Amino acid sequence: MPNQSNPWETLSSQRFYESRYVDVDQDEVRHRSGRVHPYTALRFRIYGIAVLPIFDDGSTYLIGQYRYVSQRYTWELPRGSGPKATEPLETAQRELQEETGARGGQWLEVLRLMVSPGITDEMAPCFVAWDLEQGAAHPDPQEDLSVRRVSFHEAVAECLNDTICDAPSVATILAVQTRALQGSLPEDLLRRLR
Repeated sequence: MPNQSNPWETLSSQRFYESRYVDVDQDEVRHRSGRVHPYTALRFRIYGIAVLPIFDDGSTYLIGQYRYVSQRYTWELPRGSGPKATEPLETAQRELQEETGARGGQWLEVLRLMVSPGITDEMAPCFVAWDLEQGAAHPDPQEDLSVRRVSFHEAVAECLNDTICDAPSVATILAVQTRALQGSLPEDLLRRLR
């Protein structure tokens, strides 16, 4: 069994940048081997959620939008963020309704992803929602969103052909697909995925 204890000792830490979303720190650390070196860390004040809504007919919503930082148009699950002090489920429920107008009667957290653990502490709780009621969407005015409804199986295929390349979206869809094949999801959700 490998040694799973923390091998790092923080010798000093300097904050270079603060925003309402993320802080950037430059830490000087010593590894248990004795080596000392700088370590840049992005420490998030928020988490990003992903929601896979499943309708009675087995379809789901995908959200299209141009992502400024990656400089590309993406197709993703309904996504959003919330402060670490809030419950991820509350954020997921809000974002699903805001972006699609749908409200889930049943919810299951399927993953809690470490987004890029070598440089950031960002976590991404990922949910599946079903027993949906459709209402009116109220997207953020600065978000220019497209919404399309596809079968769950089409969403799986789009994860594998690079149409959907957002990591939490891909991980959520493929985790639900795997758990469906294993039969390890609630029966009323499994019926919708068949």
